[in-house]
Amino acid sequence: MAGKRGVLSRRTLLAAGAAAFMPAAALAREGSPRIVSMDLSFTEMLLALGAQPTAIANVPLYQRLVSVPAAPADAVDLGPLTEPNLELLQYLKPDLILAASWQASALQPLERIAPVTWLPTFARGQGPLDFTRELLARIAGLARRQAEAEALQREADAALAEATKRLRSHAGRPAYLLRFAEDGRRTAIFGDASMVGDVLVRTGLRNAFTGRANIWGTASIGIERLVEAPDALIIHFERGAETVRAMKRLAESPIWNALPAVRAGRVLGMPVIYPNGGTVSVTRFARQLADVLSGTAASHG
Repeated sequence: MAGKRGVLSRRTLLAAGAAAFMPAAALAREGSPRIVSMDLSFTEMLLALGAQPTAIANVPLYQRLVSVPAAPADAVDLGPLTEPNLELLQYLKPDLILAASWQASALQPLERIAPVTWLPTFARGQGPLDFTRELLARIAGLARRQAEAEALQREADAALAEATKRLRSHAGRPAYLLRFAEDGRRTAIFGDASMVGDVLVRTGLRNAFTGRANIWGTASIGIERLVEAPDALIIHFERGAETVRAMKRLAESPIWNALPAVRAGRVLGMPVIYPNGGTVSVTRFARQLADVLSGTAASHG
């Protein structure tokens, strides 16, 4: 792990030098705490609140999986989510580090650098959207951005209400939400305990996947299981070249081509959404879902 050496590495010095010349407004609004984000969903929320983190764990991964709001071009990257550059972190002297509960075993050394607030990233005993609402409020309180949080939540609530209205003719329609693996044989599928699954249900549709999933509401299944709900739509998230390769392999798969949804043309793609993202991801997915389904027939079994 970075940070074990007593002398600053060349990589750390370069990153620290870049951070030193960043305008103060880019690091934090005057009077606001200097916050470091170690989790993708926390980064999304901070950026959406207008509270640019002093540093972010794994900026490239954030840009690939979340992307909206975009990480600033001058964002200070701490490296991997569970192996951050501790030398750089010490140099930056943050007021607060936001880290996820799932990272606790790997990131205990952070507590020697700055106060750490450990936050959950999954709902326990409540719906994902209710959890996201509470998490946004908590992060906004730490960042002193309560007014911005209220505006973001109003936008998300309005997007959900509008999507529900637009999808009224699809009420009760079963749909799978998933992301294809490159091998064309398996898929990451999202149940009701995921943020996207909760949005699906709250806008009036029915999640066709009822199997067991992990604490984030995600499961890995073979594509042959998509026959279990023959009347369902298949809605998949597109991830560029990865999805192109998956679809090429699926096109050659007898199992895939025999699925009722494939034969009936009920396979729909949409831009990738981080399946357990924050309030901005909720808003984006609600709007995309309504846009994608507005061009499909409303009849269903």
